[in-house]
Amino acid sequence: MSTILGGYEPLIYTSDGALKSDPTFTSRGVISRINPVLDPGNINIEGTGRRGLYDILLGMREPVFTAEVLFTDPTFISVYQTGVAEIPWLHLRVPGTPDAGLTFQKVKLNTLSVEARHNEAIAATIEFWAQNVVALAVPAGWPAAVTTPKRWSDSTLSIATVPELEWWSWRYEVNNNLQRLGNVASGATRDIKARNRSVTGLIVRDLSSFADWTTLMDTAAEMAKFNITITVSGTPFLNSNCRWGKIEAPVSPTDLWAKRFPFTALDVS
Repeated sequence: MSTILGGYEPLIYTSDGALKSDPTFTSRGVISRINPVLDPGNINIEGTGRRGLYDILLGMREPVFTAEVLFTDPTFISVYQTGVAEIPWLHLRVPGTPDAGLTFQKVKLNTLSVEARHNEAIAATIEFWAQNVVALAVPAGWPAAVTTPKRWSDSTLSIATVPELEWWSWRYEVNNNLQRLGNVASGATRDIKARNRSVTGLIVRDLSSFADWTTLMDTAAEMAKFNITITVSGTPFLNSNCRWGKIEAPVSPTDLWAKRFPFTALDVS
């Protein structure tokens, strides 16, 4: 009988003990896509006198973990989205006898995209960078998976301090531009540091007038920056001054007319 693992099986947990198997473990929601990556950083040695390679050297190993998460705990996003706070342990577990999986050590969030669409669960696509990846932890027991994610109506959106109720979707993206610092002695990673951060987003809402176009075109008085605030179950995700980008409103005869507002934020808060 085949022992191949199924894509429906993995679960994600985090823990903050001194050792990877120390309690307490926390389930991180419903996972819709997972991709664990380990780049060995191979160094190809080329030179004259040989058509092929002389050698392939092992470079700096770079563990990366990407996941699409229907999250249950908004504070997990708000705490780690800046790329500064570190997750001590992130566990990719496939339940079984024995369990299969990996444990990522000293993890930081590199990129994040959070999106809410009308009548859907709120989804986050996250790229984590880790300093190390080891065999899966073997704790005394794993907690049950938490399987009730947040939905679109759990979020609030305000533009210039005014609550916006006629939206179809919102999305914001964070790029922390992490830099991996190499360990010269071992070829591993000695630290991961956050560099400059960029925050952009998109709001789609009803089109009832074209006032936004004429306001943006008013060059006599430069349009002031405005605040966009997004919360999920009372937890602030984004609270920053912003400017609109290129406003669009594509439509066909079978559609209700909506407008697309891309924006650039100064920061997440």
